[in-house]
Amino acid sequence: MKTKAFFFIKIAITLALLGLMFYTIRPHAILSALQSARYQYVAYALLLMPLNIYLLEYKWRYLARLVLPGIRFGETMGSLLGGMAFGIVTPGRIGEYGRGLFIKHDAQLNLVGLTVIDKFYNIGCNIAIGLPALMTLPWALNLFEGYFFVSTLVLIGIGDIALLYFALDPRPVRSLIYALQIMFPRKDRIGQLAHGLDRFSPQQARMVLLLTLAHYVVFLLQYFALICSFTSLNIITSSRGAAAVLFAKSALPIAIADLGVDQLVAVEFFGQFGATPEAAFNASILLFAINVLFPALVGVFFIGRLQIKYRVRK
Repeated sequence: MKTKAFFFIKIAITLALLGLMFYTIRPHAILSALQSARYQYVAYALLLMPLNIYLLEYKWRYLARLVLPGIRFGETMGSLLGGMAFGIVTPGRIGEYGRGLFIKHDAQLNLVGLTVIDKFYNIGCNIAIGLPALMTLPWALNLFEGYFFVSTLVLIGIGDIALLYFALDPRPVRSLIYALQIMFPRKDRIGQLAHGLDRFSPQQARMVLLLTLAHYVVFLLQYFALICSFTSLNIITSSRGAAAVLFAKSALPIAIADLGVDQLVAVEFFGQFGATPEAAFNASILLFAINVLFPALVGVFFIGRLQIKYRVRK
């Protein structure tokens, strides 16, 4: 009952945020911006979508093969898109953590643990790049001055170094998880979740980090293309705004599929660089449609197909 209430609260927050956006930005302004958009830039963002999805799938397959060496492209792609379908109806897209459950195998909990590793790299990248980008926005530069600004940058730098250390060498994290395992009531389940780390070497960690950074760059390029559809910003300015938006919505998983939060912070952050609210809103909502909504809709098909396949096997 509490879970349902929590879910409906999230829906209410999402609708309230979107309502606030439409109250602030008149629908006719949004439509007018769409009508005058330079759609060749939207096409560039669309052309990058297959690369975006492939990088996500390849990283997931690379991780999944730590416990299932023979896993195939179709299985990892189906589980990835199926997880995205569930993620779209959950705050912060937390439903994506269940992608391992779509793979019919006894090592499902191991795969869930590997999904956590995958998400750790994504979130770590959002923090390591997005937080410094946030600090370079004009309002932050005005708010943080003098020694306070320098000390904040030093703390961020220390945090980034720590994240990079754990991203390159997962062994200390693995040791900590197994040390804390005795504190949990279901030690065997926690052990299965952490089992994927047993075969996760520093060399593999570097590969996962490289794939995560490649995906992040593709995301920034897509955002640049979409924001250029409605206004003129250089790629450095666009990347600063996009990285700050990605950090903010990761830090505030309070709405379904980040809808409302994403658009609200995009309007605020890109407005710092002179972008109109409707330009920032349209770029954000189109990016959501390209990178989240469309793959999730395809993922619904994979869910049905995987369920049929499992029933046939039984």
